[in-house]
Amino acid sequence: MKSIYQFTKFRSATYNQSLQYLEQTQFDPNNTTAILMLNLGGPNSYQEISPFLIRFFQDTTVIRIPFGLGPYIARLRGPAKINKQYEKIGGFSPLFKWTMVQGFLMSKPKGSGFLPAFRYGLPLQEDAIEYAFEKTEGRIQKFLLFSQYPQYSCSTGGNAIRNAIELLQQYKTIQPKLEVSVIDQWHKNKFYISAMATLLNNKIKSQNLDPKDTIILFTAHSLPADFVWDGEKYPYYIYESCQLVIDNLKNMGISVHFDLSYQSKVGLNKWLRPATHHALSQYIKNSKFKNILISPMGFTSDHLETLYELDIQLMDDLKKDIESNKKNVIRCDSLNDHPQFIAALSDLVTQGLANKKCSSKRERCIDCKFEQCDIVNKHDL
Repeated sequence: MKSIYQFTKFRSATYNQSLQYLEQTQFDPNNTTAILMLNLGGPNSYQEISPFLIRFFQDTTVIRIPFGLGPYIARLRGPAKINKQYEKIGGFSPLFKWTMVQGFLMSKPKGSGFLPAFRYGLPLQEDAIEYAFEKTEGRIQKFLLFSQYPQYSCSTGGNAIRNAIELLQQYKTIQPKLEVSVIDQWHKNKFYISAMATLLNNKIKSQNLDPKDTIILFTAHSLPADFVWDGEKYPYYIYESCQLVIDNLKNMGISVHFDLSYQSKVGLNKWLRPATHHALSQYIKNSKFKNILISPMGFTSDHLETLYELDIQLMDDLKKDIESNKKNVIRCDSLNDHPQFIAALSDLVTQGLANKKCSSKRERCIDCKFEQCDIVNKHDL
């Protein structure tokens, strides 16, 4: 049996803060497998907003802010803007809550348990990994790195997986036979696609929308354009998911037009377009469609981007145009705890745990600017 003292040397300064969230998972000390549900995370209280933003803005593999200005901008952005946005949705991000619900509902083999493991919000990845070792006193044998981003991007799912692999490397001295499996992309999973299509079908029927007079406007999280210029495939994965959802709707007897837009741009650099605000404005003013059904694509749970950006900011900004043009703008529900989405998570966990070796290896983008991307190819897990 390993002494608990061996693991405390890896404790981060945030471990005790993360502990209150990790203990809510009821992670069994007898578990030999930890399923890390990797995501961006979000602040769970007002006090966590600034630390969350600082961690996010100082990561240059996501936000390319020059001269080390990221943390400085985060300190200004929090009090001036983001605090007010979170205040409008209750004062915190519901991402942790939904991750907990999903983790409890999804099927898990005996001897395995889930842990939320966030990149910038609590509980942080490093704390979740440390907790798994401490809770089991070193009996943990395997980690499943489960990206909660269906469409792979090196800046989101790739970023989270690289960081987790780098953290797990240091534990090889404690657990030399440590196994790691990876789920880094699942944008074509049949249960995921079915869940998206079912939510849209339900909304069309409950609102009595005529498909001929309706367009579905998918909205995905945007990405700096230079990522795509370097070879990032994210927008193609997003579009592929959209097309599969539309095909699924056709099988349900609903033929409807669709388009794709991007939201949540940060900073002054060029990001993927068209922006959701602009696209919606154009469909309100210049299209034949009476109904515009907004569907979050790639956002698996409600959080700031859906509850504030779409439900509050977008609707407030375009309220007059919606009324003057007599349009009906509706937002489709997020996946959250939809049964078919839970089936998707269960299906993915089953597949992921069947992998005996780390399946994280990926070719770098043609013009990749970050040496960190090689972490997934140069490790011994």
